[in-house]
Amino acid sequence: MVRTIPLLLLLLCGTLAAQETPYSSTQPGYHAATVELARFCLSNSLFSQGKELRDEVLKGAPAGSDEKAAAEKLAQEFDLAKPDVYTAKAWGEYLDKREALQKKRAEAAWKALGRSGIDFVQNLDWDHKEAREAYGFQWLDGVGWLKPAEATRLKPCVQPLKDAPAKNERVATWENPYVLVGEHFSVVTDLPWWRALRYTRLLDRFYDTFFELFGDVIPKRSGINLIWLCAKAADFIKVSTQFEFPMTEKHEGAYLRWHGFSVINAERADEVGRLNKARDNLARTLYHEGVHRIVEAGCCGKLPMSQAWGNYAEPHGWIVEAIAIVFENLEIKDKGFSLNSLEAQRTFSLGKMKKAEAHPQLAPILAQGTSDFGTSAPIHVADKYAVAGSVAWYCLFVKKDAYRLAFLGLLIDQYRGDTKARGFEARFGVKLEDFEKAWKTYAFGK
Repeated sequence: MVRTIPLLLLLLCGTLAAQETPYSSTQPGYHAATVELARFCLSNSLFSQGKELRDEVLKGAPAGSDEKAAAEKLAQEFDLAKPDVYTAKAWGEYLDKREALQKKRAEAAWKALGRSGIDFVQNLDWDHKEAREAYGFQWLDGVGWLKPAEATRLKPCVQPLKDAPAKNERVATWENPYVLVGEHFSVVTDLPWWRALRYTRLLDRFYDTFFELFGDVIPKRSGINLIWLCAKAADFIKVSTQFEFPMTEKHEGAYLRWHGFSVINAERADEVGRLNKARDNLARTLYHEGVHRIVEAGCCGKLPMSQAWGNYAEPHGWIVEAIAIVFENLEIKDKGFSLNSLEAQRTFSLGKMKKAEAHPQLAPILAQGTSDFGTSAPIHVADKYAVAGSVAWYCLFVKKDAYRLAFLGLLIDQYRGDTKARGFEARFGVKLEDFEKAWKTYAFGK
């Protein structure tokens, strides 16, 4: 019996090792999981993603392997020429399956490689506990991974929104801010307490509103939606520099995709609001950047870091801003909400173009990637934002029966980095020139 126990242990260890998830494309069985992901997508009318995964196997699996044969067979089992039918249920389940696989591969790599594979592990799973801690980060509930000194600074400040008192005698500073953790958003801020409460609550309501309108196509995703909300421009400048995206006192804020959070300049947002006699320009800014966060999470999920920003040069960068512009005029009420038109800054730009009879051509704007869309070519960037918002509104609300699903499908494909496979007419069922003519009649009256 003494000699049998080691043998059983060896057999058990061998079985567990055989069941370990392959983490490298050079390991036997690695591509089998990708084939199953492709099969799930094709079975749920996510044809573009299914074909992309199939192509990955055909390119990477060894010749004559079972995985390559299984990938080839998918073309016999499914009609790969069919158009996508995006639903939040199907796309969300795909993201769940892909992220679960990424986590398994990351854990297997960590067990096999340890600290020597830290970059490989983090590429697959940015939240891998041991890898993040090995890189010198510390987890803070409601906020995420921080440097230890930052986590220590903020930990005493964390306050769940549901238990937050109506009044707070402590006056926040940026060194000692409020950290309010809502149901959907977390806000680090040194605004007065009443404003901190107000905007965190508005963000949670905004989240619910977004998914009431578009939750049939864009899935909700778990995770922290964090906003660094600076009361003063000077602190905003320091924070944006700290996060490797230096901005000036004239910027209202930005969503930093590589970090997964937003940095907002309340002083500038309030100033612009006073100049424009806006209802609440800080809320407008928060909604805009908040859309970027929840749309990216819903379209991309937790992509491997090496794939996370492949869409910056992808055509149709306009649509990334367009969906955010739609929500700028959102008014959250005691009961329900109001969203009846584009925000005044956008309608002013459209009115100016109408008066000058300077009606832009859509083709060169739609052809731009995200980076090029942020430049003043072929027209001023503020006018481009207004045009993008107007086209989005036209598709999502004015002609929703004809164009809503096409718009949201293009939005997902833009984040996927796959807008070129089908042209505008194939997506929207109308030639671009005919669409543009009808949109211009709506936007400019001719």
